[in-house]
Amino acid sequence: MSRKPVLWMGMVTLVFAGLILAVPGRPFAQDEIKRAKIFEDTYQLISESDLNCSFYMHEEGKALPEIQIIGAERMNEKAVFSDSDIVYINKGSADGLEIGQLFLTIGLRAKVGKLGTVMERHGRARVVRLEDRMATARVEKSCGTIVVGDFLIPFEEDTGEIGRDMGFGDMDPNASRHGKVIYIENDFRIAATGQWALIDMGRQHCVQIGDQLNVFHRPRPDLPREAVASAIVIDVRGATSTIKVLAARDVVDIGSEVQMNVAR
Repeated sequence: MSRKPVLWMGMVTLVFAGLILAVPGRPFAQDEIKRAKIFEDTYQLISESDLNCSFYMHEEGKALPEIQIIGAERMNEKAVFSDSDIVYINKGSADGLEIGQLFLTIGLRAKVGKLGTVMERHGRARVVRLEDRMATARVEKSCGTIVVGDFLIPFEEDTGEIGRDMGFGDMDPNASRHGKVIYIENDFRIAATGQWALIDMGRQHCVQIGDQLNVFHRPRPDLPREAVASAIVIDVRGATSTIKVLAARDVVDIGSEVQMNVAR
């Protein structure tokens, strides 16, 4: 049998495939590869995790929430609770609670000088059973160590923020507001990309959620400061704010200087 028809059919197939790839408007394979997040123009700067699993400063002198976890199923077997675990709350229908109501669980973390106490968001709990003075709730989407003694506050849905990391670099020290890092996630001394920290600037300094900052390190007091990271504000209180490090070329330390990016 002659091999010419087979070769001829192979050549036709190759030509046909080439024409398909050359059709105007059809992307080549390399064009279909999604760019890495860091190179995208916009991406999710503030995520659900930032909103529901981070921490904030409970300022000195302010009352703690009244609703609190007072017990849990199998509490004699374990001390930490997570998804689907049942917890008991010290308020009930007589206090205005309703079946299906969703709460954010928060716990005391660490005292920071005279500013207040760090409060960590540990997850969500939904009311599934009610009595007059007590309620039963099921844990949903835990992201921390939910324990007996944690407080509950009403959960408020937020979509976060999509935007562009404005980056970091040299800035005029007098061009905008500035402060310093006072606390870093998990009591560490340093933070890196994606981690959270507290700064000593808040509503009193006109700080808003979504504001971006540059973080600076000074090798010695007599040397110029160096820009080491960009960050975004994810929670604001009276005198403090929580930030997330967006990108960093070096670690962020407690005491690092922060300055508002005036481009916002």
